[in-house]
Amino acid sequence: MPRGVGTFPRRAPHPSPGAAQDAPGARSPWRLLKRTNRVPLIQLLRTKDAATLRWIVVLTLISGAANAALVALINAGAAAVYSSESATQQFLLFIACLTLFLYTKMHAEIGGKMLFDDAMTEQRLRIVDKLLKARVSSVETMRESDVITRSSRNIGQVIQASDTIVYGLQSMFMLVFCFAYLFTISPAAFGSVLVGLVLVAVYRHMRNEDSRNAARTLIARESQISEMVSETFLGFKEVKLNDRRRADLHAAYDRLVAETSAMAEAPTRVYIQSRAIIQGVFYIIIAAIVFVIPRMTNVYAFDVLEITAVVLFIIGYLAGFLDIIPVIGRTNAALTSLSELEAELDAGAEPESVTGAPLAEPEPFDGLTLSRVRYAYREPDGSAGFAIGPIDLSIEKGRVLFVVGGNGSGKSTLIKLICGLYQRSDGAMTLNGRSVETADLPRLRRSFSLIMSDFHLFDRLYGYHDSDPARVDALIDKMQLGDKVSFADGRFSTQTLSTGQRKRLALIVAILEDRDVYIFDEWAADQDPQFRRYFYETLMAELRAEGKTVIAVTHDDAYLHCADAVLRLDYGQMVAARAATG
Repeated sequence: MPRGVGTFPRRAPHPSPGAAQDAPGARSPWRLLKRTNRVPLIQLLRTKDAATLRWIVVLTLISGAANAALVALINAGAAAVYSSESATQQFLLFIACLTLFLYTKMHAEIGGKMLFDDAMTEQRLRIVDKLLKARVSSVETMRESDVITRSSRNIGQVIQASDTIVYGLQSMFMLVFCFAYLFTISPAAFGSVLVGLVLVAVYRHMRNEDSRNAARTLIARESQISEMVSETFLGFKEVKLNDRRRADLHAAYDRLVAETSAMAEAPTRVYIQSRAIIQGVFYIIIAAIVFVIPRMTNVYAFDVLEITAVVLFIIGYLAGFLDIIPVIGRTNAALTSLSELEAELDAGAEPESVTGAPLAEPEPFDGLTLSRVRYAYREPDGSAGFAIGPIDLSIEKGRVLFVVGGNGSGKSTLIKLICGLYQRSDGAMTLNGRSVETADLPRLRRSFSLIMSDFHLFDRLYGYHDSDPARVDALIDKMQLGDKVSFADGRFSTQTLSTGQRKRLALIVAILEDRDVYIFDEWAADQDPQFRRYFYETLMAELRAEGKTVIAVTHDDAYLHCADAVLRLDYGQMVAARAATG
């Protein structure tokens, strides 16, 4: 008994389901379990601590045996009373078995719950870890709502299934022992029940594939519902402004929900029908035991009562065992969806040389050079999409560079290349005179602070929560936000601000990062004229005076004189690079 009865220690993370390999020539009693590689639930359990899993099975086995013993003792006690004999021994044994049953049942269910909770905790951590290791270009092609729905809902499904699955396992063992007990009472009754059980098993097997397919389809449809709700939030202004769009969206949502509801109703109806048919089969068996077997064999009336009591008990627990069938189907579908999500994240992951690079302080920035650099997007079918380059560019320390061009000219793509969010398709880059290869991307990124036009402002200063509150307050006042925002406990008091004001908060965060190079993507587009002038003519000059390098994507031609150099792009090509003129 590992670590004491009922003790299930938390374990360190294990590989993802399916990663473990069987040792050649293994002769473990779990060999049959390990062969079921195509069952996601079995794959999940295989990756957990073997001693804990074995102990849970042992506890459920004891629980099932004790439960069956309770039935036998009740019958034995009833027989003793019927014969006017003392039932004290049966009563004491009944109390002992009841105590053993409750103890093992409780600890088996607690252990199973912890086993599933640990597995899903590891899965949550793996998904976030893989998400953080993914390439920016890969994440940009994924749907946010799909990732959230597939992870949170499916993990919740698995956790909720743990109680039912452990209970079903207990029911299975109890049924085995009850069948053995039934055989000792009446082989004929045992044979009748066994025939019924075989018919039930065949019938359930015939319906299982439909249930699995329905579960997978239902998960996909629920993801579509989440995506539509997400689109409603993202396009709420456009929906609110156009009655026809709103009505059409509402109708489309109603249709999708109705279709999903119908899909959910079908497997439920099948399951209820199956359960009713199965129970009907066993009641027919009871009728045969009561009305037919006594005419065919020499059986006493009390034996018929014993047999009937055991079969009724079997029917009750058979219902509990059958409950796990649809749950296992939904759980396998959820685990499959989670595995597919992990596979998508793995396919878009950066090399280990990048994601595994140790954290370090950024080295001083002296200059970045791009030589014949190109980058090409890939369409979903793998064909080449929009491309920029070749780009020849030298970015010097303490200088201000403006990047200008029309919409779709490649400005945002270029700045993602410059700061290492995209890996170039061709050409060469050097940072401080040293070549920048794939493994050097972390070194490149540590030189930059970036505020994109579609920036995100976190609810707290991750990585900088210990910033001096006095300095943050001074920056808030400098950004003219003192009457709207305060700073305490590593976070701003509110983000319920205009887009321009939120951009000022993002600028405060960038200044606190204190990187050598600042990149602003249309930062001034949402500022009032007064603060726009302050940004170009005062703030940029202050950053340059501190030795910072500034790269600004802009459409503000009136402020081009504030730059040391201007780079113009057109359809991904560099059409002009010149020093700014006053």
